Amino acid sequence: MEKARNMIRNRTFLNISGVAMAMAKERGVDIEHEEIRTRFFERLDRAMDLSGPGDELLTVLNTLRSASISLGIVSFVRGPRLARRLQLWKIDNYFRTVVTPEGFSEFKPSPAPFLVAIKQLDLEPAKCFVVGDEPVDMTGGKKAGARTVGVPRGFFTEEELKEAGAETIIPSLSSLPKIVADP
Repeated sequence: MEKARNMIRNRTFLNISGVAMAMAKERGVDIEHEEIRTRFFERLDRAMDLSGPGDELLTVLNTLRSASISLGIVSFVRGPRLARRLQLWKIDNYFRTVVTPEGFSEFKPSPAPFLVAIKQLDLEPAKCFVVGDEPVDMTGGKKAGARTVGVPRGFFTEEELKEAGAETIIPSLSSLPKIVADP
């Protein structure tokens, strides 16, 4: 497991099915790539369906909406899966735009998907914040001209997010409303 985690940290682009493959290979499982990917996402979806968005996220979303902050998502998750999740959790109405990898020749860390989201929000890049837990979010957001906020809650550390361009590090999303309100 540690070997798989190190592989993840050493990559600039986090490919979740690649993580599943690395973990399976490390454990001696020899199954076709597509079958591993399918099993991985089925399990992930079941767990996510049960977890819900959480009180912290709902509080942050409501606070930002009350402050008339426009929100968008740039995610590696494919459109249909992400749309299903947002609808199931009843948070799809918080986001004015959702950008997923379909239709892009380059995705994160490219600035292209962030620029599309910024344009769809009808904002200037310098007035936007890219918030994420991966170096690709920081790199892409920075290249797009947005401010970058790292949340080291996933696979990556505060240092890795800063190294990738995070201007601000927050311990949790609950710190976000203050940051975007006081640019």
